[in-house]
Amino acid sequence: MKALGLLMLLLAACGPRIQERPPVPGTPGARRFHRFKVHATSVPTEIRHNLSLKEIGRLPGATGSGLKTQGITTLKHSLQTHTRFSTATGTKAVYAWFDDVILEVEISSDIINIPSEYPAGSCEYRIVLEHERGHGRVAREQAALLATKLERALTAAENLPTRFDPVIADSFEEAAERLKTAIAKIVDPVYDRYEKDEKEAQAKLDRPDPYDAVYRKCMGWK
Repeated sequence: MKALGLLMLLLAACGPRIQERPPVPGTPGARRFHRFKVHATSVPTEIRHNLSLKEIGRLPGATGSGLKTQGITTLKHSLQTHTRFSTATGTKAVYAWFDDVILEVEISSDIINIPSEYPAGSCEYRIVLEHERGHGRVAREQAALLATKLERALTAAENLPTRFDPVIADSFEEAAERLKTAIAKIVDPVYDRYEKDEKEAQAKLDRPDPYDAVYRKCMGWK
């Protein structure tokens, strides 16, 4: 029998979504002003009980060591970056700097599939559900850690464009792209580390076979 499989779909936004504010008159240099905020959110867990063991075994992520999949959790993660920046014009150049940087770490889907062969409330149903909820719990814990690490990284960054050290570009589009790149240099390494930590944390739940200790407690395993 196989430990429950896990499908991790890590969906990172291609880059910050730049939102324009009206140009700020005057020359950059008033005062340093950044606001960084990272939110971690999660949708409610959805429990499905309409697929058979055979059907669950064909779902993406169900294959593994060759043992039977008794249940599966599918999770989708996303990272959205929203920035608001100011520009100062009046010359041929465009001066741009950040006002706000807001990141949203979200578990956008958390679906547990329990085989239809196990009636709701049965020993096997309860064991499968308990194990699968563990995958969701780990996902939320890792997302919360990611949010903390991202906020710390942004706060500690010394090279983000400010009023004292703005991006100077030939066009608004060029300024937006350079601001996007500045955020990516800080966010991407943290997110890459998160992906590795997340996979490792989830894999630990399935090693060794999580049912070894409970097979003897339930008599209706298929």
